[in-house]
This record gives sequence, C-alpha cells and structure tokens, in this order.
Amino acid sequence: MSRRRRSNGIPPADRRFWGTDETEPAPATKIRPTPDPGALPRSLGNPPLAVSPATARRHLDAVYEEAVRAATALAAANGLLDTEYWEETVPAEPGQ
Repeated sequence: MSRRRRSNGIPPADRRFWGTDETEPAPATKIRPTPDPGALPRSLGNPPLAVSPATARRHLDAVYEEAVRAATALAAANGLLDTEYWEETVPAEPGQ
C-alpha cells in the first residue's frame, strides 16, 4: 500500500506567481485622486438604463465620486496619498 505524500506548502505554480516569503515587496507608489471620476464611464456613452440618460448619469456620477472619496480616505490613512502633487496644484486658502 502506498502512502500519500504530504504537500510541503504552496504549489510550485502558485509560488512562481505570488513569490516567496523571501521576495522583497515592490515599493508602494503614491496615488493622486482624479478630479473627474465620471470621465471614463461618460466616454462610453449614455448608460443603458430605463430612466432618462441625464438622471442615470447624475446618479452614477454620485456613485463614482463617493468611490473616489473612499479610496482617497483609505490612501491618506495608509500614507499613500501624493501630498506633494496637491500642494503644488491646489491654491492655498486666502489669508494663509
């Protein structure tokens, strides 16, 4: 009767894809939130929904903007927000 061999960890294909524990992680890149979250969906044309295209677009734009706000908050909380870009592009408050 043959014995079943026990696997010794992660299968080789997975190891090649995911790397090993000794592999250095890639450095995290800073992100810049988009000023127009709905640009890409708008470039695809009107949404194919039963309501009027203007109403559907308005509601979808609100969803896209909220997704950008959530992603920006997560990036800022984890130190991944490109603050140098914002300091260069956003004007300072008057009187400061």
